[in-house]
Amino acid sequence: MEDDISDMNRPQMYLFGCTLKSDKREYKVDVDDDETEQQLSLKAACLGAEAEDKFHMVEVEALTYDGKATKVPLVVLKPSVLPSMGLGGFEITPPVTLRLLSGSGPVHISGQHFVSVKDSDNEEEEHNTSPVKRPAGLMFGKKVSQGPEISKKANKMKQNGPAPKASGSRAKPQTKTPVPGKDKAQAGQSKSPSLAEIKSKLLTAAKEGRPLPKTEQKFENFVKSSFKIADKQVVTDLWGFVKTLKVEKK
Repeated sequence: MEDDISDMNRPQMYLFGCTLKSDKREYKVDVDDDETEQQLSLKAACLGAEAEDKFHMVEVEALTYDGKATKVPLVVLKPSVLPSMGLGGFEITPPVTLRLLSGSGPVHISGQHFVSVKDSDNEEEEHNTSPVKRPAGLMFGKKVSQGPEISKKANKMKQNGPAPKASGSRAKPQTKTPVPGKDKAQAGQSKSPSLAEIKSKLLTAAKEGRPLPKTEQKFENFVKSSFKIADKQVVTDLWGFVKTLKVEKK
């Protein structure tokens, strides 16, 4: 059932053609059915083989946007100069009149005739806006109908915003990214310098004239804080080494 309705709303395309000549200089396309929307797409105009070598001018008469009738030249042909011309899909909404202004013809005009059933929404829009019947459902009716749906989806996404992120302990996994500086500090705590390295640093400090603790208790605190040494025997050995440096310095 839905497919049948869709086929009815889809524009139907028909072949269009007319001939203008001396005994029939006008051709009209009227809209007799108010339930349909129609549109002409003129593709080409050409002279017949029997046309005289004179200029043949064809004009088209139709409605402007504000509903007023207007006339404009469509094509000027001459067998020895320009026997035919492509119109590239010149689209006009009926009622349309094609008229041979000069020459005796015949001038053959061909194209396509589109017909589609009006939507109720399009009828209300036409009554509320303009008396001109616009072929909204013919060439681009389906694209227009998708516009409101896309706009609604975009507004809904804008209002809702992105999906909310979980807060608290559920927001991230339990594993924490290690801080580089913190890792180095922990690495320094886990591994103390060797006794030779400490003596080398103490010797360098003494040569540079940097003050060292003068009492064993202060030296013990200094070693614990600076080199993370808690072994009493190592501290005693280092203290003896420092006193030796003091003696050599004297």
